[in-house]
Amino acid sequence: MNQPVTNSPEIHPQERACAILHQVARGRSCVYRWLAASFYPPDADLARALNTGRVVEEILLATTWLGQDRQKFLAPLNQLRDGASIALRDLENEHQRLFGKSVERVPMREHAYRWRQVSAVCDTADEVTRALRQHYEQFGVTPVENQEDVLPVEFEFMAFLCEREAHEWTRYATESARQLRLHERAFLDDHLGRWFPEFGRRVADRTPHPFYAALIALGDTWLDFEYGPGYVSARSV
Repeated sequence: MNQPVTNSPEIHPQERACAILHQVARGRSCVYRWLAASFYPPDADLARALNTGRVVEEILLATTWLGQDRQKFLAPLNQLRDGASIALRDLENEHQRLFGKSVERVPMREHAYRWRQVSAVCDTADEVTRALRQHYEQFGVTPVENQEDVLPVEFEFMAFLCEREAHEWTRYATESARQLRLHERAFLDDHLGRWFPEFGRRVADRTPHPFYAALIALGDTWLDFEYGPGYVSARSV
């Protein structure tokens, strides 16, 4: 997926820079897509990707550009690798316990965590949905109705933006690519970065199956890296 960028002196510096930034954006998109797929209700494709090691290997390949910073992700990735033999039925049962109709259920929707930040509690869902629709519609994205603020949908949108950014770098459309990077940052500021930490802490409190424990750690570490200073890790919520 991510091939090393050649250092041939025949390549123009701008072309080399765009090739590197294309690789970074593609890698970021890959991580977001696996996070999205892993939080959706599990299916045979996810179980197969875990059992074969595909999830871990693709994320490792997608993050080669991080250099030494990639060390931060090795612990949760090793946890995912250690649980590679997990059965689909176990995944389904644990997903149902954590996120389905269960006394231990943890809401996987943004509005469940944003009620302190709006003027009227009863309007929280509508306000969050409205804000998210504005982000989505700007890029011609239409999620399933009433699923706008579900966690994997938000991860998928970030993957989509990163993929669009990668495409712009291949066209050397530097201004468009930079604008997409700003939209990605705004989405983290306004949405994912605001509520994932509390969501992660609640899941961790339920003593989840090793797969979901590793997934929370991976998502939290990734968002901490993406967001940078100011991100409140799930470990500190």
